[in-house]
Amino acid sequence: MLVISCVCTAHGQRAATTSARNADSTAAQRLPIKRVVLYSNGVAYVERRGLVTGDASIDLSFKQSQVDDVLKSMIVLDLGEGRIGAVSYNSSAPPSARLAEIPFTVRPATNGAADGGIAEVLAQLQGAQVLVSTSAGPIKGAILTVEKQQIRSEKEARVVNTLVIASEGGDIRSFDLLELKGIKLLDGDTRRDINEFADAAASSRRRDAKTITVTSQGAGSRELVVSYTISAPIWKTTYRVVLDKEGKPFFQGWAIVDNVSEEDWKGVQLSLVSGSPISFIQDLQRPFYRYRPVIPMPDDINVTPQVYETGVGENFGQGSGGGAGYADKDAKTRKNAVSGNRADAQSISLDGVDSNSNFAATQNSFIRSQVTTVSEALTGENSGVETAASGEEIGDLFEYRIDRPMTVMRNRSALIPIVQTKMDGEKISVYNEGVRKDRPLSGMRLTNITPLTFESGSLTVIEGDAYAGESLMERLKPKEQRLISYALDLGTHVRVRQNLRNEPARLIKAVDGVFQVHYFRAEEKKYEIANQTDRKKVMYIEYPIRQGWILSPSTQKPDYSTQKYHRFRIELDPFENKDFLVSESQPLVDSYQLTSISKEQLELFVSRRYIDSATRQKLEGLIRLRDQLNGIDAKMDALEQEEGSIADDQERIRENITALSKTAEAKQLIARYIAKADTQESRIEEIARERKRLETERADLRTKLVTEVRLFEFEQKN
Repeated sequence: MLVISCVCTAHGQRAATTSARNADSTAAQRLPIKRVVLYSNGVAYVERRGLVTGDASIDLSFKQSQVDDVLKSMIVLDLGEGRIGAVSYNSSAPPSARLAEIPFTVRPATNGAADGGIAEVLAQLQGAQVLVSTSAGPIKGAILTVEKQQIRSEKEARVVNTLVIASEGGDIRSFDLLELKGIKLLDGDTRRDINEFADAAASSRRRDAKTITVTSQGAGSRELVVSYTISAPIWKTTYRVVLDKEGKPFFQGWAIVDNVSEEDWKGVQLSLVSGSPISFIQDLQRPFYRYRPVIPMPDDINVTPQVYETGVGENFGQGSGGGAGYADKDAKTRKNAVSGNRADAQSISLDGVDSNSNFAATQNSFIRSQVTTVSEALTGENSGVETAASGEEIGDLFEYRIDRPMTVMRNRSALIPIVQTKMDGEKISVYNEGVRKDRPLSGMRLTNITPLTFESGSLTVIEGDAYAGESLMERLKPKEQRLISYALDLGTHVRVRQNLRNEPARLIKAVDGVFQVHYFRAEEKKYEIANQTDRKKVMYIEYPIRQGWILSPSTQKPDYSTQKYHRFRIELDPFENKDFLVSESQPLVDSYQLTSISKEQLELFVSRRYIDSATRQKLEGLIRLRDQLNGIDAKMDALEQEEGSIADDQERIRENITALSKTAEAKQLIARYIAKADTQESRIEEIARERKRLETERADLRTKLVTEVRLFEFEQKN
């Protein structure tokens, strides 16, 4: 067996011994997790606390994906007489970049002595000082090369790798690598390259592991605090609502938390924060380099003194950030929810009490009182469920603080009761024509009368002693009201009849040359509602809010309105049939230019009684002026066409005259053409005079029409 070893100096041995001794002394010094704050935006705030003694070095292990968040948010405090030293972590340079700086490579798999292996490593260490252990004794020298020789025998052919070295005395010797006992590297640089290669190769296998070391120098026992934020699963909420015989809701909320870390949460102070603080990921662990251009040396490096002009420098900076703070107030000032008893999941415990004992007690209680229904037990004082959280606002956020220490084992989840209280509300039906045309949905009107903020989550409804349905609830702030539907109401039927019409004109007026007719488009919806049960019912109709439409005064005022809907409250007696009418109107305007009103439109105005007889005469006068202008335009178009026809005919005459020869007959024909051209020239002169007269007349009529339109004013209200 051939062994390659590195020579360690006495200083290196002492350093290794000291490091091992420090590791032993700090092995017991660890910082357990004491506080965890989970946010609804997928971030967790973790706080570690513990006692350390003397010079402390704490190793914290993180996943590669968590390191950027830790570096961005870590806070380290020594609450005693100590002083925080460096916070270090192993480099995150890619293994390929680290291996590129090493002057040799080693393949992860080789083919024995024939290809690769020790022979390949030694071949890349030319000039390195080595101590070769042979059967004749150790020999010192520098590596020259590694030769490959193929030896053939009667039975087989094999490849032999031969190491060639040059001794200090100038001797060059070769050794079969298979016959050597060992090779020791004597150069410190070569040893460092070998160790760096091994470390870089190992880091490529441990890509998801990262250790951050926190150091503190001091004496005596003292408390060390480390806090940071990391990515974590969002905490979720789920609710139960029990409706009593009068339809009043009893509300119970649970929080679901997940510990997906590699460390148990034992006796931690757990808080759940509702809100979305700004958070982001920035690549801080990977080294970044700025590459500079390579500038060649100039041929002439002599430089002359330079004088620079005065300038104005401007600096600009931008930044953004977000955060939240926490204060541990007196428990008496907290706003607690109504309390019952404890109920814990298998993987959690409160104050160290085993959850199995609670389960046994609950089971015995159930056996003793079998007649108690689930609804009665849940709303009663002896439900066996005690809320473990109190809530308070933190700026724009809301925090549920778990009052007792919690234990959640790693890779486990927990269901924690956070609220249990009576709520203001009632059982209702909700009708939305866009959801279902014939029947409403069974639901409830829920008003948050507590000081707590309820995060979005699923909601299970129990009515009487049976499951009634499920729903989703968005975030509910204090004093906020919400409609929640959970089932189809088969005891109520709705039919909708719609009527759309244009109402008579309300206002007719003429201003700035525009004749305007103001009227309303009306839409009526009649809801024919039938209560098919022997119980009183309350139904809310959701009527969509449309831009430009307004409710008519005859319509019942809605109970309240949201951004999208008017909500009308309707009370129904047993087996009652009721019609509910919603009427809306949209103001519209029909506009007509006074200069373009036609006789047909005028007759329409008269038939609809938009105008009186005097206004009709004025409009007829405007129409006559416009007809006269149209007649002049037609005459000028005809003159223009005639002038164009004459021009074409004269062009034809000139071509014919040019083509005729100088004969007697040709002269007669040319004379005829000339006479015709003379007549045409006279007509062109007449056309010019006529056009000028028409233009003057048209200008006068236009002036008169503009004046009449400007002076035309009319207003009539119906």
